[in-house]
Amino acid sequence: MRSFLDGDGREWDVMVGRESWGNLVLLFSPRHAGENRVAPVAVETRRQAEDELAALDDRGLRERLAASAPWQGG
Repeated sequence: MRSFLDGDGREWDVMVGRESWGNLVLLFSPRHAGENRVAPVAVETRRQAEDELAALDDRGLRERLAASAPWQGG
């Protein structure tokens, strides 16, 4: 799991998750009020997704967050 600030100074946590049909995603969770969001990762394994997350800098995380969609999970 990683933590970062978005462009408005809000705190987010991001981790690798799996959607119900098996696709790997980055799951963004706000530290305060707000909705969870997801962004797909184009990899085959969880290890590859973890490596991709580790390689992203804060700018990259903000870009992924900006391109994310609301999480439809329960």
